Amino acid sequence: MSSLTIFVGGGIAFVLFVFATGIIRCFRKAGPNEAFIIYGMRGMRVVKGGGAFIFPIIDSYRSLSLELMSFDVAPQQNLYTRQGVAVTVEAVAQIKVKSDEVSVKTAAEQFLTKTPQQREGLIRLVMEGHLRGIIGQLSSRRWSLTVCVVPARTT
Repeated sequence: MSSLTIFVGGGIAFVLFVFATGIIRCFRKAGPNEAFIIYGMRGMRVVKGGGAFIFPIIDSYRSLSLELMSFDVAPQQNLYTRQGVAVTVEAVAQIKVKSDEVSVKTAAEQFLTKTPQQREGLIRLVMEGHLRGIIGQLSSRRWSLTVCVVPARTT
């Protein structure tokens, strides 16, 4: 074999190796508890619990957690029942993004650019509003029955 043949063969092998490495590095795999929102020149698509090729110049992606989020909701002010009785309430909110594509896209529009603290703050405000509405509809009699049924929280 001539040195030119070896040189060309080595060059082709090197180019194939670099190309294969580049393709492999473009593959991203989403875990079962997350969704990738892939956006770019090819539009927006959602990948849940699978993999996708994300080409750097054409596409970008962000990860969205599909795990259950749990946090305390304790309004700063007293809440008032239907009769105007002031009560102090502590609650725990558990929120999860549904896994269907429409829900994931909606959550991406609302929360993808926010930090986890900003997301929790927004969700906490909404949950405090819902809690205020629920407590506002309770009568004092029903409230006392509800309190008796709720088990004590162990620390």
